[in-house]
Amino acid sequence: MRGFPAREVSTSRPPRSPAEPSRATSPRRRSRAQRAAIFALLAVALAAAAGSTACGTEPVGVDACRKIERVRCESAPACGVDLGRPVHSGDTPAKDVAACIRYYDDQCLHGLVVTKEPSPQDVDACVDAIITGDCSVVKTPESSEACAFLVPPEPVVVAVDAEADADTTSDVTAD
Repeated sequence: MRGFPAREVSTSRPPRSPAEPSRATSPRRRSRAQRAAIFALLAVALAAAAGSTACGTEPVGVDACRKIERVRCESAPACGVDLGRPVHSGDTPAKDVAACIRYYDDQCLHGLVVTKEPSPQDVDACVDAIITGDCSVVKTPESSEACAFLVPPEPVVVAVDAEADADTTSDVTAD
């Protein structure tokens, strides 16, 4: 069988002549590297800008929520409220109350559904209303006048005037 003649394979590169440009410093290679660096800087700048202008995620009323929910958890057994959920270990009333408080400590990290922080006086009045009120206040504290700040604000609804829309449409079609 006849094959191709054996050829020596050199593992070293032949020396370059001074007139031959180096691949590492070629204008094309350099511009790619510069483009990559510019792209990376641009990506970092855009990510920073997007992060700084994102929607606010600061919860409102975390401490107020914890204070109110603690009192509700402590008052719940006297009102016959089942504290078996969320599921937890232990079956004594003290462990049920402790589990309820731990649960709401985490849940309150989201804050209250209010637009501004309630004043300490409002929170204390609400806590007193839960402690001194009947079981309906323990179950739904927002039903008490002292805890009225717990009622979520009404959602903003943008009303669309049908006549105004019809007038605008007729003006456009008349032209």
